[in-house]
Amino acid sequence: MAKRVEASTIELPDGVHLAIQRVDFSQRSEDLPTLVFLHEGIGCIRMWKTFPEQLVAATGCPGLIYDREGYGGSDPLREVRASDYMHRAAFEELPAVLEACGVSNPLLIGHSDGGTIALLYASRFPVRALITEAAHIFVEGEAALEGIRKVLKLWHSGKVEPRLARYHGEKTGDVFFAWADTWTAPWFRDWSIKECLPDVSCPVLLIQGAEDEYASDGHLYAIADALGGPAEAVLVPQCGHSPHLERREAVLTLMRDFIADMIHS
Repeated sequence: MAKRVEASTIELPDGVHLAIQRVDFSQRSEDLPTLVFLHEGIGCIRMWKTFPEQLVAATGCPGLIYDREGYGGSDPLREVRASDYMHRAAFEELPAVLEACGVSNPLLIGHSDGGTIALLYASRFPVRALITEAAHIFVEGEAALEGIRKVLKLWHSGKVEPRLARYHGEKTGDVFFAWADTWTAPWFRDWSIKECLPDVSCPVLLIQGAEDEYASDGHLYAIADALGGPAEAVLVPQCGHSPHLERREAVLTLMRDFIADMIHS
């Protein structure tokens, strides 16, 4: 099968321009879901590396990746981030992206903030299934915040900005501090989406690294216990916050098998 990767830009009804990338193969069944990849809090399309293409190839499903407002190749943020930023990404931006791209049968795959956005979306809109990596549903405490503070120290030592600038360009500082300042802010400590999780009834695969820098093992199981539908929770050994990059083959297999079971059930 011939692979096709197409990069383009879409305009949402509110005038924001977002970068998107479609991954497809020339031969596939029309009833397969579209794998929609939702990046992390300092991520973008390109920071997924080749993982979306590999999962598309492994499943035969088409893929859609996009940069949220403020990230990568999309328009800069127009407003200061508030505590409901992931709710707005899930309830306003993501539905507009799916409509603009003609996606009516999504299977969401979200990493970190993207995983949280996937859970929120599925609590309100129909979705075939979803997969999360390192999703968060509340601010866990000082142990998790210490991981962010360590990255802040690396930023101030000059070790983070050059790497992120390859992906976000002039928006790099805004991207980084929107993430770091929000998660360490006193006004964000009580943030939670636990009340939304009973409304998620679709099949869910939850993945987290056993050595995640920002969450305990208990966070993974708290998500699974709160969901309103079937959930499988997998703790990946010897793995940090980015399982699809750190344990690529193992995670690719987990996702491929979950998607295959869901399609054929």
